[in-house]
Amino acid sequence: MTTTLIVRDAMLAINGAPEKRSETREHLQLRIAEVAHMDERTAEECIEVLTAVASGEGADPDVLEALVIAALAHPALAKRLKLPTVATGRRLAAILERTSAIERTMAVFEVLQRHFPGHESLERDLSQLMCRQGMVQDLVNRYFERARKLVREGRNNEAAGWLREVLQLDPGRKDAARMMRDLRFKRVKHSRRKSGNWRSVFVVSLLALGVSYAVLREFRLREELRILPQAAPGNLPALKRRLADLEGFIASHPLWHGALQVLSERTALRVQLAVLEAKADAAREAAERATRERLEAADLCRSRGMGCVQSGDVRGALAAFREALERGGPEWTHYERVSRDVADLEAGSMDKP
Repeated sequence: MTTTLIVRDAMLAINGAPEKRSETREHLQLRIAEVAHMDERTAEECIEVLTAVASGEGADPDVLEALVIAALAHPALAKRLKLPTVATGRRLAAILERTSAIERTMAVFEVLQRHFPGHESLERDLSQLMCRQGMVQDLVNRYFERARKLVREGRNNEAAGWLREVLQLDPGRKDAARMMRDLRFKRVKHSRRKSGNWRSVFVVSLLALGVSYAVLREFRLREELRILPQAAPGNLPALKRRLADLEGFIASHPLWHGALQVLSERTALRVQLAVLEAKADAAREAAERATRERLEAADLCRSRGMGCVQSGDVRGALAAFREALERGGPEWTHYERVSRDVADLEAGSMDKP
């Protein structure tokens, strides 16, 4: 049977001593490197112990963090044990954000992205987090640095996509606009040089074939885009489906004349979803807080009514108990008990002359 002591020992072995914890990003990297040298059997035992207490919304973030560290340090072991590393990391980030531990949340996303580059759900979660935290400029800088890295690697088409994201979020970003112009110039120059090599070989037929193909492809892609289901503004499920459809379309057709339009819509949808999800989270938290306050008020009224009963104040007890029932509602734990108390007090007061 798993004991608290065993869970604590497993967390200590994976996360390290709390008093020695350094800056969050550095801490995660150091612990992953340290746990990577841990005996695999020991790591497996730690994962099994921690997995047993990691389910549910109220999971301890330190338990989830230990599971993420162990999974990243021993990916083959995590795969064999069917430990969902990315899903566990996203749960950890969600809990940390709810507790306002934004730096830890960002660190978790960043280390997961390093181990799972290009993972769409991680990219989307991090972008939405930064939008909710008012870190749009930081998000713009991240996209721009990613575009620069892709340019250095010669992946100009992918770089152009990220530069479009930058300009969508910050149209005044001159360095991004200049880099986009450079990429277009390179593409045109490369295209001209390539076409020059074939200029003397079947120019007319090749040109006709190319134009025909381009026109037909353009019409086909525009038709495919047109028949994708639209999403009504404010409809969260429909917006998510529309975003998923667009991302699939972009992945299948990254280069065509209407690509900028699709990328612009994708960025707009991401922003809309981030805003709607933030509003939904805030509304849910407000509703939960109002319910707690209402039930606490009902408990206080019940306590006041019980005091009136003890002091012989039947009228005061009835008023307090009725208020408790009104505040608590049928889902209140003491609703049936207090209802019986009211009925008993009313019956008793009617029996008196």
